Amino acid sequence: MMQVAHFVGPSAIAGAGLFAGADVSAGATIYRYDERFVIKLADAELDAMPPAVRAEFIKYCYRGRGEHRLVDAWYYCADDARFFNHSDHPNAVWDESADAYLAARDIARGEEITCDYRSFSEPGDYEFIAADAEPAR
Repeated sequence: MMQVAHFVGPSAIAGAGLFAGADVSAGATIYRYDERFVIKLADAELDAMPPAVRAEFIKYCYRGRGEHRLVDAWYYCADDARFFNHSDHPNAVWDESADAYLAARDIARGEEITCDYRSFSEPGDYEFIAADAEPAR
């Protein structure tokens, strides 16, 4: 669940992005995993959706990493966290002990908040996610 003031807007990275609605200090909690805001969808549920709906869901889904990896199912963030875009040099980093994304540095109001998709996806998933996250232009 998002923990900071934020908004969704056009991104220079890809489609829509997640932006700081106020200055965020280094170390602040930006997002904390909360199962109430994450939907688990079975492959069969996604396969039953019309293609356009399925494509929209998949754009914002992930399978997880390590012990949290789903088999034959996907996670879908039901809040604005689904608008995190990938960066190889993110300003939000995953802290396993906090089960949260923390600000890696100060983030200015209006700056896009980014994460590294590899922090929540297994190798091989990242290319799939990055390719599907790129909207048609």
